[in-house]
Amino acid sequence: MTTGYGHLFSPFPLGPLEARNRVVLAPMTVAYADLNGYVSDAEIEHYGRRAQGGAGLVVTEHFTVNLAGRQLPHQTVVDDRSHLPGLARLAREVHRHGALIVAQIGHAGRYAGPWDSYDRERRLAPSAVPFRLAGERVVTPQEITSAEIAHTITAFGNAAHILAEAGFDGVQIHASQGFLPSQFLSPRMNRRADAYGGDYLGRVKFLLEAVAEIRRRTDPGFLLGVQLLGDEVTDGGWGLAEAARLACDLEASGVDFLLPSVTTFETVSGLTSHGEYRRWGYQLGAAIAIRAAVSIPVIANGGITDPQLADDLIGHGLVDALGLARALLVDPDWPTKVAQGRLSEVRTCDCTPPTCLRTQLTGTVCHSWPEAAQAAGFLGYASSEASESAPPADADITAAPASA
Repeated sequence: MTTGYGHLFSPFPLGPLEARNRVVLAPMTVAYADLNGYVSDAEIEHYGRRAQGGAGLVVTEHFTVNLAGRQLPHQTVVDDRSHLPGLARLAREVHRHGALIVAQIGHAGRYAGPWDSYDRERRLAPSAVPFRLAGERVVTPQEITSAEIAHTITAFGNAAHILAEAGFDGVQIHASQGFLPSQFLSPRMNRRADAYGGDYLGRVKFLLEAVAEIRRRTDPGFLLGVQLLGDEVTDGGWGLAEAARLACDLEASGVDFLLPSVTTFETVSGLTSHGEYRRWGYQLGAAIAIRAAVSIPVIANGGITDPQLADDLIGHGLVDALGLARALLVDPDWPTKVAQGRLSEVRTCDCTPPTCLRTQLTGTVCHSWPEAAQAAGFLGYASSEASESAPPADADITAAPASA
């Protein structure tokens, strides 16, 4: 092991638990579940392989808390105990390789699918605000009722309870990218006149109640994180100052860690058109600002793949961990290779437009994978270089302790 990145590969305290290092598999949709929302063998291998490659914390893609919030046909559903066996297998497989596992849970809100029948089914949003769904198609969701709000908050608690029973170490609420919790945060999307709208206190009420419900339904040692909308990056939208204020409220409510991200499905086009979305560190400013407001860990993500930069950011206390999504999709052995100083062997992907995004409806693939993985439709154990570069299940993927 190298001592070159002692901060990045130091133990990562998370609530009452500790990850072996500060490399985090950030949530990224891969959509390997079956069409009924049950965990598949491919899904288990996908996450197990990233744990085997050395990540300290594995955060899954967005699991939906109920069918009304499901976005994609191959999205994992966590709405009743029939999903327990597959979820338990997934948790055991990640633990077998020495990593912690947290499930991202959420509700797509106005982005719920299937989109080809959007106008024929009830789509829930804080307010009935028309928006462009895809291409030039404009649709209007229905305003969620008070009863539906209560039902959805209960669903968040129920999903967390099921995942805790399955052996997961925690959950992370998806409150970013324009999904339902972040729709409530946004003044553009939330025009309600009741207790869940209006000023800051009204717009954060849904998320804080979901946090409280999860805490009520799980034990104190169960981790709770939030992927927090750091900035909509548009006029009249949710901004960084409100995000920093909410970060403090979330910490006071018992949240253990935060993963800030910027923009929504709509507002990301502003960054994409200027080439910002693929630039390293495009979300870093929000992460640093939010970390300055709280004492709980903040995970930075968004194009930061330089291990020396990540090590410096952590070492100076600007952020607490590095979140990698695409980097670990294309090369699950990134942590092991970096820890061993084998940077020239790290596999990268520069697809434009990204193949991984264009294949999410049927199951994500990457053109930079080995041919066997592309043929299989996922990069698991047999279709990768696992036997050559990944550590055994009980390996300690750490470097020397960070210096002061």
